[in-house]
Amino acid sequence: MAWVGVVDGKCLPVHWFTGSVNSDAYLEMLQTVVWPAVRARATRHQYWFQQDGAPPHVTAPVMDFLHSKFGGRVISRNSEHRWPPYSPDLSCLDFCFWSLVTAQIVRSEPQTLEQLKELVEDFARNMDEEQLRKMARHTRRRAELCRSEGGGHFEHLL
Repeated sequence: MAWVGVVDGKCLPVHWFTGSVNSDAYLEMLQTVVWPAVRARATRHQYWFQQDGAPPHVTAPVMDFLHSKFGGRVISRNSEHRWPPYSPDLSCLDFCFWSLVTAQIVRSEPQTLEQLKELVEDFARNMDEEQLRKMARHTRRRAELCRSEGGGHFEHLL
């Protein structure tokens, strides 16, 4: 299982989980990988943190940590700004980044897990800043279209 985030037109370091992702592993990643990377790359305050509603993501310790760092700027199940279960893929990582990575994997045909990890990490590290910013801007449009369609399908409107 891999995790990646985007801040200021740059991908944060890819984090690879070994074994299942439980609340403790997710919280440790947030504390030791994500938050230090956000602080090192963020050029301004008032960032928002968005995540899906997977059970390990919404436990009390995880949500307490996220609120301590992002205040009321957390989009997730169990937050003021709810991200409903079974939501369409609206984030730039879901609707674009992972599709691009998958296409690169198919083209490159890595033979080992280590080659796969290296390919994903290189792809994330070398993503074009303007492309990432464009993907992030497009997220708002996707969210607005989803809302106008009452949470239903909206891709035909893009």
